[in-house]
Amino acid sequence: MSIWVDFLVYALQVLLFWVFLPRQGHQFTLPMIADRDPEWLAAHRDVAARLDGSRWFLNTCRVWGAVSIAALLAVALDLTTGPLGGAAAKWEVLKDLNSVLLMIGSLVWCVFAVIWFRWLRTYVPLANTRRATLTPRVVSDYLSRPWRVAIETLTVLHLCAWVVIGVLGWAGGADYWSAFAFVTAMSVLFKVAAALAPRRRPGYPDRLFGDNYRRAEQRVWCLFRLTPVIAGCMMIGEHAFGFDPDRVGHLLLVSVVNLAMLTLLGLRPVAPSAPSFSVRSQLSA
Repeated sequence: MSIWVDFLVYALQVLLFWVFLPRQGHQFTLPMIADRDPEWLAAHRDVAARLDGSRWFLNTCRVWGAVSIAALLAVALDLTTGPLGGAAAKWEVLKDLNSVLLMIGSLVWCVFAVIWFRWLRTYVPLANTRRATLTPRVVSDYLSRPWRVAIETLTVLHLCAWVVIGVLGWAGGADYWSAFAFVTAMSVLFKVAAALAPRRRPGYPDRLFGDNYRRAEQRVWCLFRLTPVIAGCMMIGEHAFGFDPDRVGHLLLVSVVNLAMLTLLGLRPVAPSAPSFSVRSQLSA
């Protein structure tokens, strides 16, 4: 496999995390304040104008994205060998470098998020309005039958493969069955989390995107439920057939995350002409 396949998968993840996601999130800053208290927003147009015109967070994310792609490209072009020198394969250096850069950027992102939500709770009071529904929600309300059948079939076939391979004697031992217990537990955990997701209390994203948000959320959970399957197939290949699946398996896991990001980036407000979403026109009035 060409090293450029690895580079393109990681570069796509960098662009999604540090260019497209921040750009999408920025356009919902003012609607988030309006959803919390539209009267406060109308009374503080100067603050809203500064927030709407601020680009420092977007520029910080773009700079980090550019640094990340430049570092990955330097490894791909043999301009640097990474911290381990020539001891590690180039694909492994790319994998570890991308993980470290993503981890550092995510930690900084979390700090920014904490500062933002703390500012929001401190300065923007919560309006005395409550919007809720007592309608029961289940996964089938938001996810079509083909999606549900496909993910359940893959999960069952994957777990059955573990049992069949063990029974046939192609693999076994304490390590094998411990790995089987781990992927089984992860499969059950993700299934329970996906089943509980529709029951959560509606929040700002639900009001902004409507039922499309819960549909996208369920599709993301379907993608995440593939991670135990991918990891389990990697372990089967290693235990039963002596394969080294780390490279392909890691690229598949990163691709699953990328698909989840693309699913969320495809969301659009359900009512862009509603008062909550016409804040910019109010500021310019």
